[in-house]
Amino acid sequence: MTAYFPALAIGDQTYDFAHLEPFNLMISSQLAKRDLRVRVTFSNHCFSQGYDAATHPLAEPIILDSAGRPRTFCSIRYRLSLALPAVIHRLNHPQSKVRETATRRNWAFSMTIQDPAGPYHVFFELRRAAEEKPQDLNLVVESAYHQTRQPPRLLGKIGFMLLCGKVYLRQPSSTKR
Repeated sequence: MTAYFPALAIGDQTYDFAHLEPFNLMISSQLAKRDLRVRVTFSNHCFSQGYDAATHPLAEPIILDSAGRPRTFCSIRYRLSLALPAVIHRLNHPQSKVRETATRRNWAFSMTIQDPAGPYHVFFELRRAAEEKPQDLNLVVESAYHQTRQPPRLLGKIGFMLLCGKVYLRQPSSTKR
């Protein structure tokens, strides 16, 4: 079986991404009146940052994202990505809330972390799966990073489990402003 993200060798260190292999999550949706199968995948933005030719280390490989844009490996994002599957699993709780992003296309789950201290934001897209797929919803973690500058512009909150039901039923999911 081919790894979703192949291991990355930087200097004498090899970074493994087995923790970011796709997985399935079952959400019990009261709105949809059924259990929803959610397929969770990750983008390499969870362990890389924007590319800058002037600061990119010469010995390090350039990582291309799904759109073919260059990125640079980020050891902090990588270390924090080790907890991402557990973070996504924690969303499967009646009290878990996510926030709509200003683009009104994605959602964010934010938390406070200790190292590095401050906010950590997990951005994801949630879409209904094609009818022929074995899952009901696709959740793609598009980015996850600790906040070092201005906070992201986020709008209203919605319960994650409610959001899953709304997306599955093709109901409006926009939050109050």
